[in-house]
Amino acid sequence: MRYLILITLIFTSIFALADQVTIYNNNLALVRTNIELPLNKGVQDVLYDGITSGIQPQSVIVRPLKSTFAILSQNYEYDMANTASIIKKYIGKEISVSTEDASFTGILQYSDSQTIGLLENTTRKLIMVNADEIQHFTLAELPDNFFLKPTLHWLISAPKKGNYKADFSYLSHGFTWEVTYNGVWDATKNQLVITPWVTLNNTSGKAFEDVELKLMAGELNTSRSISDKVSTRSMKFAMQEDQGFKEKSFHDYHLYTLGRKVDLANNQLKQIQLFAPASATATSLYTYQTNSNAVISKIRFYNKKESNLGMPLPAGVFKIYQLDAQDNNLQFIGEDRIGHTPKNEEVVIATGSAFDLVGTTTQLDTRKISRTVSETDYKVTLKNRSEDSKTIVVTHKLWGQWSIFKNNEKFTQKDANTIEFEITIKPDAETNITWTERHE
Repeated sequence: MRYLILITLIFTSIFALADQVTIYNNNLALVRTNIELPLNKGVQDVLYDGITSGIQPQSVIVRPLKSTFAILSQNYEYDMANTASIIKKYIGKEISVSTEDASFTGILQYSDSQTIGLLENTTRKLIMVNADEIQHFTLAELPDNFFLKPTLHWLISAPKKGNYKADFSYLSHGFTWEVTYNGVWDATKNQLVITPWVTLNNTSGKAFEDVELKLMAGELNTSRSISDKVSTRSMKFAMQEDQGFKEKSFHDYHLYTLGRKVDLANNQLKQIQLFAPASATATSLYTYQTNSNAVISKIRFYNKKESNLGMPLPAGVFKIYQLDAQDNNLQFIGEDRIGHTPKNEEVVIATGSAFDLVGTTTQLDTRKISRTVSETDYKVTLKNRSEDSKTIVVTHKLWGQWSIFKNNEKFTQKDANTIEFEITIKPDAETNITWTERHE
């Protein structure tokens, strides 16, 4: 017991002065804390348990701020005290166990999930006790090298007695963040009002109080060190003033810093608004991929200043709602996921399959022209059973050396293997697109 009291005193002698947490997109965070170490002159052991259970010990950096000291070695102690681990360390030693009806004392021979085996001191009989029936264990002492929490064990050399301040940082698993964009779509105005919320999840095993929060958007290669060089590029946009997030370019990523301190409890989901609602100019779009069985409804906008945006959009889920004018209530109409989107790039959100639009693909004929050349006749039928005119973009994939002819509608070649037809269909009408493609 004296050993446990000593550890507690050493733990409480280290003071955490400030916390900063930078959370990345891949279940990783950089935790930075200013700590104060009361050290004696010479070489000494110091234990610190103010860390997460997801710490990457090899990433620890302790940087003295004024007076210099040296860390000679570091051990990461993660052999946590629990019933199973303590009992296993008593194999070959004397213990006592009590059940509701009896007590036994002897040398522990083995322990598993069902029974423990004791060699009785006096009779030398092997007593097997059902683990579910045991009410009490009595042990001589707590074995060495057990810790109540994950702990860093430092061997530190200090030139003189005093309080030493240091910057302490490490990488840790157990942190995630994601943006949910709540969009309200007004088809009559071609307007999409976007309100983005950041959802933070802390499962690191440690709670943080009054922490400075930063979010890094981008896909880091975690086999390399994180650069501390800040890019001179800067991007200003309609983030919330003072208390909200402020964004800047950082290395090849984007860094979002919250303008106020927050608490991050362990095993907690926390939501914070990323930036103030933005009203973007958008258009509706319908697409049909040949040989598929649905026409997909989409909303498209460009991440430009002209569309009231022009800001880097972190990856996340877009949830789209639309106002029902009859009762003035919002209704959910679909969602889609976007990747990290720089400014001036197109964003297309698929909300679902259009109920009143139908697309079918028919292969009319195929024939061999020569040993290496073949031709295929196609027909795509589009039906609009709604009360409004609809424009549908039909996408068709090709392969090899190809050519298109006998087409009854104009097409656009999007890349080496993709063509598109854009067709407007009147209410309650249908149309056919036909063409022949040749492959060589």
